[in-house]
Amino acid sequence: MLDGKEESQPKEKSQGGFLSGAAISLFFGILLVAIGLTFCFGPSCGDWTLNIIFIALGIPVSAGSLALIWKRSGKEAMVNGAKMIFIIGCMIAVGVIIWFVTLLNSLGH
Repeated sequence: MLDGKEESQPKEKSQGGFLSGAAISLFFGILLVAIGLTFCFGPSCGDWTLNIIFIALGIPVSAGSLALIWKRSGKEAMVNGAKMIFIIGCMIAVGVIIWFVTLLNSLGH
């Protein structure tokens, strides 16, 4: 029988949300892309190859690593948001790499 008192239950962990997971992943990915556009990583500042790789892989790497971190902590909704950004980032990365290879091929002609 209940005597009118509410039983104290342990609070559940915050699961986060799909949109918050996607937004955080996208923010860190765009931050990495901005770093790739700002600083020169090549052997000399005339070499943009490493910067293009950094720019192309910034979004997928950040989203993938955040998805792994959140999966270990049990935030499944945030993991799903990060997975979505990972897939979109992979498509962008393939496009950037194709563009860069095309640019390099056009320089030889």
